[in-house]
Amino acid sequence: MTMQFQTSSQFTRYDQKVHIYSQALLNNLNAVRGLCKPETKLCAVIKANGYGHDIREIVNILKKGPVDFFAVANVYEAAFIADLVGDTKILILEPIHTAYSSDAVKLCAQKGFHCAIVSTQALQFVQDCLKNTNDKLNVHIKVETGMGRCGIDAKKAAQLIKKIRTLSNVCLAGVYTHFSTAAEKNLTYASYQLENFKKVLSSQSLLACKDVLIHAANSAAMLNMPEAHFDMVRCGIALFGWVEHPDLLKIKLQPAMKFEVPIVQLNHYKKGQPIGYGRTFSAWRDTVGAIVPIGYADNYWRVYSNSAFMKVGDSFAQVLGRVSMDKTIIDVTDIPNAEIGQYVTVIDNDPQSQCSVYRLAEIADTICHEVLTSLPARALRIIH
Repeated sequence: MTMQFQTSSQFTRYDQKVHIYSQALLNNLNAVRGLCKPETKLCAVIKANGYGHDIREIVNILKKGPVDFFAVANVYEAAFIADLVGDTKILILEPIHTAYSSDAVKLCAQKGFHCAIVSTQALQFVQDCLKNTNDKLNVHIKVETGMGRCGIDAKKAAQLIKKIRTLSNVCLAGVYTHFSTAAEKNLTYASYQLENFKKVLSSQSLLACKDVLIHAANSAAMLNMPEAHFDMVRCGIALFGWVEHPDLLKIKLQPAMKFEVPIVQLNHYKKGQPIGYGRTFSAWRDTVGAIVPIGYADNYWRVYSNSAFMKVGDSFAQVLGRVSMDKTIIDVTDIPNAEIGQYVTVIDNDPQSQCSVYRLAEIADTICHEVLTSLPARALRIIH
């Protein structure tokens, strides 16, 4: 059966506005590029719908800057942006496996996608899919150095490299690894992983291969471990203006997104009146509550109940009661100019804001990556 790759999906909700700031993205791109040697390639990681921002819009912006590769999670994302990237290469980070369809493998070869490989079985599967054709698939071997996720151990990696060199429809284009703790203050384990990776490179004389890309550094390692830059760095979250630990940041980054929704109703609550499901909040004074059309169905999580803030004009309004499926109430008692139809900021592009990505991640006991990738896909994207 022929594999289908869709290029359109669901409806757009025009009263939920995600503002994307092109210049901030390009400034971040140039800032991280400035940390690298001129000859080091830059791979812009835009998986998970461009970290929630909208993958096609992000490609259209970033391709104006110094990007050598776009990295995506899977073949579906690669196919979704293939018509936009021009001469820029696409790296698919999810390793090819035998549950792939042969159509998917053929598409990767025909489009020139670069694909990860972590087993001899997958390698043979690729060769079988492409036999009797003139197509070649560019593959990158992912070496397991201590992450404990997708990858192949050092000894098997050596066997895999030898196997690739015997196959007519497969070309070794890269060797890479991924760090698990490069964002932390203590880089001891990351350094251990780096040494493991270097041993593999040395044993196979890969550092001398000009036609094989060596890469290891994600955003955190790119910022904190210049010794791990090799031939290419893979930059994701930093392009969007955020990092896991902002106190370790050595360059200026600009958040590239702000999320807004309107006030749709104003309610007046008497002192002692309960608000929302479960009566988790009762007004401690006569209170004015503004209802905004966003809830956990839009990935504005219930954990924000009674704790998160939204920005109304230049003031901050706390969430009152539980976040419900598609409505949230905020306290605008002390914001007398709040009115129906006025847009409020759900996620701010000021990193110091009470509704910044950092603050929301702190409330949810998570990382900024999860907050960003949870932006509702149906919200309108406005490019500035």
